[in-house]
Amino acid sequence: MIVERERQVVSQRGILVAGLVLTALYVAGLMWLAGLGSYNFFIACLIAPVLVAISLPALAREARREGDRTLFWILVGALLVKLVASLVRYYIDFVYYHGVADAAGYYGKGLALSEQFRAGVFHLNLHTFTGSSTFTYLISAAVLTIIGPSKLGGFLVFSWLGFWGLFFFYRAFVIAVPEGRRRQYAALTFFMPTLLFWPSEIGKEAWMMLSLGLAAYGAAVALARSPWRGLLASALGLWLASLVRPHMAAMLVLAMAVGFLVRKPKSELRQLAPVVKGLGLALVGILAFVLVRKASAFLAQAGVTVGGGLTHAVDQLVARTGGGGSGFEPSILTSPIHAPIDIVTVLYRPLLFEANSITSLAAALEGSFLLVLTVVRFRWIIAAARSVRRQPYVAVALAYTIMFLIAFSVFANYGTLVRERSQLLPLFFVLLCVPPPKLRSEE
Repeated sequence: MIVERERQVVSQRGILVAGLVLTALYVAGLMWLAGLGSYNFFIACLIAPVLVAISLPALAREARREGDRTLFWILVGALLVKLVASLVRYYIDFVYYHGVADAAGYYGKGLALSEQFRAGVFHLNLHTFTGSSTFTYLISAAVLTIIGPSKLGGFLVFSWLGFWGLFFFYRAFVIAVPEGRRRQYAALTFFMPTLLFWPSEIGKEAWMMLSLGLAAYGAAVALARSPWRGLLASALGLWLASLVRPHMAAMLVLAMAVGFLVRKPKSELRQLAPVVKGLGLALVGILAFVLVRKASAFLAQAGVTVGGGLTHAVDQLVARTGGGGSGFEPSILTSPIHAPIDIVTVLYRPLLFEANSITSLAAALEGSFLLVLTVVRFRWIIAAARSVRRQPYVAVALAYTIMFLIAFSVFANYGTLVRERSQLLPLFFVLLCVPPPKLRSEE
């Protein structure tokens, strides 16, 4: 017993010494960067540990909620990897591509607005920031007003926001898919390269990941626990998403309507079920109507009009998204005959033989992995589809996936598809993580 205590004391002292050494090295590094006058990297090094520190209590609470100590370290590892991914994204945007990236525009215009805010000028000349990116400029400005002119610091903050979107998707799965494999869903959602890379820069992807994740979490709570509390969370997430990409919010709210339609009423509330379902569907219908109108206005602002009919609108989208080194001729999902090639295109392409650069090769490796995983787990997808009455959140995931496949089959650029795919994968992974009954019985 005495020997064991002495070992624990030695171990604690070792941890303390290691912590002090790392702290000293960290402070020395900050002082060195400050001496070099590199505010960009100085602030990034200052922000990263702060973001981790303020995240730890929530991650620890989730591990306690599930009674799984290992989960805490998985979540911490996921957060650290996500922040490192923002460094990789920064390098690719500003070193590999020499600043020819959307993030540079969001940073530049956000910085101009943040300088106004710091000077106490809050009169916004937003007419100078035309297009659908206006709200993203404001988000960038809000972040840069707090942290100062640091591109890398901004990347870290946006990546952190994207992480919490993934966390909300994970919470939704845990709450609403009791038959699912949590660890496998966590591995796919937190560590898939697309979800690490794309929502990790100053831009729309991180904000959309946070917003859609919050909306999905609300849907899970509404379908599995408390309808009104969940719908309030979903409404907030959908509203935040609609400020940037209303068409994505519209698809998710329509998928939520499917979930409410297939949801089995609780036995103790069976008599009130029609009333509750009717009120819930009415609210979802109102949200859908508003968001569909907003999505139509968004497309019109982007130069895509639907007045000439669906075919005309599709032709416009193909023309706008095609071209460049990643362009291709899409097979638009207008009939069941086109379904196989369109599913492969939206979910998995570019494939290995289609890669023509380092970045497209990375996307092709991931797409090939997903294709193999989907084939191997085809029975799992069938099992998930059969569980929609017991687990209506799965119906939300299935409906959203189908709508996404139809909507994005008109896109004619691999780069655009890979980036937009990040808004699908957390819900598509739900279908890959519900085992067939035989496997569930063997657990």
